[in-house]
Amino acid sequence: MNDFFNPMNFFSDKVEESASGRDVLREKLGLVPFLKQREIITINESIHCELFHHSDEAPVVIFLPGIGTYCELYAELLAGVSAQGFNVVGMDLRGHGYSAGTRGDYRVEQIIEDIGAVIDHLSVQYKGPFGVYGYSIGGLLAVAAAERDVRILSVLCGTLLVTEIAPDLVHQFGWSWTWSSALFFPHMKVPMKTFIDYEELLKGHPAAAEISKDPRIVYDYPLGTLASLFTHTSGSMKKYFNFKAAIVHGEHDEVLPLSYSKQVIESMTHPFELIELKGEGHMVPWDNPKLLIKEVSEWFKRTL
Repeated sequence: MNDFFNPMNFFSDKVEESASGRDVLREKLGLVPFLKQREIITINESIHCELFHHSDEAPVVIFLPGIGTYCELYAELLAGVSAQGFNVVGMDLRGHGYSAGTRGDYRVEQIIEDIGAVIDHLSVQYKGPFGVYGYSIGGLLAVAAAERDVRILSVLCGTLLVTEIAPDLVHQFGWSWTWSSALFFPHMKVPMKTFIDYEELLKGHPAAAEISKDPRIVYDYPLGTLASLFTHTSGSMKKYFNFKAAIVHGEHDEVLPLSYSKQVIESMTHPFELIELKGEGHMVPWDNPKLLIKEVSEWFKRTL
């Protein structure tokens, strides 16, 4: 399938948007030529995936988007990595983008199961090997999946948050509050704009206004989701696994400082490499996709 397929007809979960608004967002992000290369795959009639096919013999990289977002927004990155010799599959987390489910509502264990189901489906056509690239909060989910699924041989994290190491006291307090509050109000939603300055992250981007109004981006998260993320413990802190791993981190990341990734890597039992992107911030998939395509492709060429 290609861009003539309109995923807005599926799994909208009461998301309302105009076709013209969607078109403007795609144009300002420069996505139109890349979306023509994608094939839509639906897993278990609920999980929306976008495949950028290279060849039946090529390695497979599964991409997990950053918090609140969905894989269509990263089409330039995914198509670019695919062109370097990979079958790349972007996966909308349940309750995100075009996937089914209550907006923003999932548990880490559910995402691990969903990633396994995606690999099951892809294994019919592709023999692998399989890698996972998780951007932002997707990094935590990518590592969690690799610790459970021996088919995943390589993991790349676009920053990696581990709950054993809080970036500061504010985060530590916030995680404790989230966990305790979720015990009583798991469905109560928290506005992420309280914690993340999206305007600053998108400052100067030509699609900033359209991104901020995109109804498929999740800006309010149930406490149950946040509690699941911020209480998840990483097995890699205490033991070795059979996958290669790295963290790619912008020198001027506005969400997590580069020093945090260095601290995480020093604390891990399982070895992680650090790939530092000089001069880049957190939003490198949109700010400098060509650089990220190069770094992502080189990593998976070395490890798959």
